[in-house]
Amino acid sequence: MDLAIALGQGLGLAAAAGFFASAPLAIGASAAAVGVADGSLSFADDPLTVALLWIAAAVELAADAIWPGAEAGARLVRRVIGGGLAFELVAGDEVPYVGLLIGAAVAAAVGISLRQIRMRAIKGGGNARGTALVEDGAGVAAGLAGAVPFVGFALAAAAGVLFARTRRREHEKYKGLRVLR
Repeated sequence: MDLAIALGQGLGLAAAAGFFASAPLAIGASAAAVGVADGSLSFADDPLTVALLWIAAAVELAADAIWPGAEAGARLVRRVIGGGLAFELVAGDEVPYVGLLIGAAVAAAVGISLRQIRMRAIKGGGNARGTALVEDGAGVAAGLAGAVPFVGFALAAAAGVLFARTRRREHEKYKGLRVLR
Protein backbone atom coordinates (compact mmCIF):
# COMPACT_ATOMS: atom_id res chain seq x y z
CA MET A 1 0.00 0.00 0.00
CA ASP A 2 2.86 2.37 0.80
CA LEU A 3 4.30 1.78 -2.67
CA ALA A 4 1.00 2.69 -4.36
CA ILE A 5 0.69 5.86 -2.28
CA ALA A 6 4.29 6.86 -3.01
CA LEU A 7 3.84 6.24 -6.75
CA GLY A 8 0.60 8.22 -6.80
CA GLN A 9 2.13 11.17 -4.99
CA GLY A 10 5.24 11.03 -7.16
CA LEU A 11 3.23 10.98 -10.39
CA GLY A 12 0.98 13.80 -9.21
CA LEU A 13 3.85 16.06 -8.20
CA ALA A 14 5.74 15.27 -11.40
CA ALA A 15 2.69 16.25 -13.46
CA ALA A 16 2.43 19.48 -11.46
CA ALA A 17 6.11 20.18 -12.13
CA GLY A 18 5.26 20.34 -15.82
CA PHE A 19 3.34 23.52 -14.96
CA PHE A 20 5.64 25.04 -12.34
CA ALA A 21 9.00 23.44 -11.52
CA SER A 22 9.69 24.30 -7.90
CA ALA A 23 6.26 24.45 -6.25
CA PRO A 24 5.71 20.65 -6.38
CA LEU A 25 9.09 20.18 -4.71
CA ALA A 26 8.05 22.53 -1.90
CA ILE A 27 4.64 20.88 -1.62
CA GLY A 28 6.24 17.43 -1.53
CA ALA A 29 8.65 18.50 1.22
CA SER A 30 5.77 20.03 3.16
CA ALA A 31 3.76 16.81 2.77
CA ALA A 32 6.74 14.87 4.11
CA ALA A 33 7.06 17.29 7.02
CA VAL A 34 3.44 16.79 8.10
CA GLY A 35 3.70 13.02 7.64
CA VAL A 36 1.53 12.58 4.54
CA ALA A 37 4.37 11.38 2.25
CA ASP A 38 5.57 8.18 3.90
CA GLY A 39 7.82 7.13 1.00
CA SER A 40 9.80 10.37 1.01
CA LEU A 41 13.54 10.67 1.27
CA SER A 42 14.99 11.14 4.73
CA PHE A 43 15.92 14.81 4.30
CA ALA A 44 12.59 15.82 2.72
CA ASP A 45 10.93 16.64 6.04
CA ASP A 46 13.82 18.74 7.32
CA PRO A 47 12.60 22.30 8.09
CA LEU A 48 15.56 23.81 6.23
CA THR A 49 14.69 21.79 3.10
CA VAL A 50 11.06 22.87 3.29
CA ALA A 51 12.00 26.54 3.76
CA LEU A 52 14.56 26.53 0.92
CA LEU A 53 12.13 24.88 -1.49
CA TRP A 54 9.39 27.41 -0.70
CA ILE A 55 11.89 30.22 -1.25
CA ALA A 56 12.80 28.66 -4.60
CA ALA A 57 9.09 28.54 -5.50
CA ALA A 58 8.67 32.21 -4.60
CA VAL A 59 11.71 33.17 -6.68
CA GLU A 60 10.41 31.22 -9.67
CA LEU A 61 6.97 32.81 -9.33
CA ALA A 62 8.53 36.28 -9.17
CA ALA A 63 10.70 35.53 -12.19
CA ASP A 64 7.67 34.40 -14.19
CA ALA A 65 5.76 37.54 -13.15
CA ILE A 66 8.60 39.89 -14.05
CA TRP A 67 9.95 38.13 -17.14
CA PRO A 68 7.24 35.83 -18.52
CA GLY A 69 8.93 35.46 -21.89
CA ALA A 70 11.93 33.70 -20.40
CA GLU A 71 13.71 31.25 -22.62
CA ALA A 72 11.18 28.51 -23.34
CA GLY A 73 13.81 25.80 -23.68
CA ALA A 74 15.35 26.62 -20.32
CA ARG A 75 11.87 26.67 -18.76
CA LEU A 76 11.17 23.19 -20.14
CA VAL A 77 14.50 21.83 -18.90
CA ARG A 78 13.82 23.32 -15.47
CA ARG A 79 10.41 21.66 -15.36
CA VAL A 80 11.73 18.27 -16.47
CA ILE A 81 14.40 18.36 -13.77
CA GLY A 82 11.83 19.54 -11.23
CA GLY A 83 9.51 16.66 -12.15
CA GLY A 84 12.20 14.07 -11.66
CA LEU A 85 13.28 15.59 -8.36
CA ALA A 86 9.70 15.96 -7.09
CA PHE A 87 8.93 12.31 -7.83
CA GLU A 88 12.14 11.17 -6.18
CA LEU A 89 11.61 13.45 -3.18
CA VAL A 90 8.26 11.90 -2.22
CA ALA A 91 8.79 8.35 -3.48
CA GLY A 92 12.57 7.88 -3.28
CA ASP A 93 12.44 5.68 -0.20
CA GLU A 94 9.99 3.28 -1.88
CA VAL A 95 11.28 3.52 -5.47
CA PRO A 96 14.92 4.66 -5.40
CA TYR A 97 16.37 6.36 -8.49
CA VAL A 98 13.72 5.14 -10.95
CA GLY A 99 11.54 8.04 -9.88
CA LEU A 100 13.98 10.47 -11.45
CA LEU A 101 13.26 9.05 -14.91
CA ILE A 102 9.53 8.55 -14.45
CA GLY A 103 9.05 12.02 -12.96
CA ALA A 104 11.12 13.64 -15.70
CA ALA A 105 9.10 11.87 -18.41
CA VAL A 106 5.75 12.91 -16.91
CA ALA A 107 6.89 16.51 -16.42
CA ALA A 108 8.29 16.60 -19.96
CA ALA A 109 4.96 15.44 -21.40
CA VAL A 110 3.08 18.13 -19.49
CA GLY A 111 5.67 20.82 -20.23
CA ILE A 112 5.71 20.09 -23.98
CA SER A 113 1.93 20.13 -24.09
CA LEU A 114 1.77 23.41 -22.20
CA ARG A 115 4.24 25.02 -24.61
CA GLN A 116 1.81 24.33 -27.45
CA ILE A 117 -1.17 25.56 -25.45
CA ARG A 118 0.69 28.71 -24.33
CA MET A 119 1.74 29.52 -27.91
CA ARG A 120 -1.85 29.16 -29.14
CA ALA A 121 -3.13 31.33 -26.28
CA ILE A 122 -0.66 34.10 -27.03
CA LYS A 123 -1.34 33.91 -30.78
CA GLY A 124 -5.03 34.20 -29.95
CA GLY A 125 -4.45 37.51 -28.18
CA GLY A 126 -3.51 36.39 -24.68
CA ASN A 127 -0.98 38.22 -22.54
CA ALA A 128 2.36 36.43 -21.95
CA ARG A 129 2.46 37.53 -18.30
CA GLY A 130 -1.13 36.45 -17.70
CA THR A 131 -0.64 33.03 -19.27
CA ALA A 132 2.53 32.50 -17.22
CA LEU A 133 0.75 33.37 -13.97
CA VAL A 134 -2.25 31.17 -14.81
CA GLU A 135 0.16 28.34 -15.55
CA ASP A 136 1.95 28.88 -12.24
CA GLY A 137 -1.34 28.95 -10.33
CA ALA A 138 -2.42 25.74 -12.02
CA GLY A 139 0.92 24.21 -11.05
CA VAL A 140 0.40 25.06 -7.39
CA ALA A 141 -3.17 23.68 -7.50
CA ALA A 142 -2.02 20.52 -9.27
CA GLY A 143 0.81 20.14 -6.75
CA LEU A 144 -1.60 20.38 -3.84
CA ALA A 145 -3.88 17.83 -5.49
CA GLY A 146 -0.91 15.59 -6.36
CA ALA A 147 0.16 15.40 -2.72
CA VAL A 148 -3.12 13.65 -1.90
CA PRO A 149 -2.59 9.87 -2.09
CA PHE A 150 -3.92 8.23 -5.28
CA VAL A 151 -4.95 11.54 -6.93
CA GLY A 152 -1.60 11.52 -8.72
CA PHE A 153 -2.66 8.55 -10.84
CA ALA A 154 -5.53 10.62 -12.25
CA LEU A 155 -3.21 13.60 -12.82
CA ALA A 156 -0.72 11.41 -14.68
CA ALA A 157 -3.51 9.94 -16.81
CA ALA A 158 -4.76 13.45 -17.59
CA ALA A 159 -1.21 14.43 -18.52
CA GLY A 160 -1.05 11.51 -20.95
CA VAL A 161 -4.34 12.48 -22.54
CA LEU A 162 -3.23 16.11 -22.81
CA PHE A 163 0.06 15.09 -24.41
CA ALA A 164 -1.64 12.79 -26.93
CA ARG A 165 -4.19 15.46 -27.79
CA THR A 166 -1.64 18.20 -28.38
CA ARG A 167 0.56 15.86 -30.44
CA ARG A 168 -2.42 14.83 -32.55
CA ARG A 169 -3.45 18.43 -33.03
CA GLU A 170 0.08 19.39 -34.05
CA HIS A 171 0.10 16.65 -36.71
CA GLU A 172 -3.28 17.77 -38.04
CA LYS A 173 -2.02 21.32 -38.46
CA TYR A 174 -1.01 20.75 -42.08
CA LYS A 175 -3.59 18.11 -42.90
CA GLY A 176 -4.94 18.50 -46.40
CA LEU A 177 -2.05 20.57 -47.71
CA ARG A 178 -0.25 19.27 -50.74
CA VAL A 179 3.49 19.30 -51.06
CA LEU A 180 4.57 20.90 -54.34
CA ARG A 181 7.97 20.10 -55.73
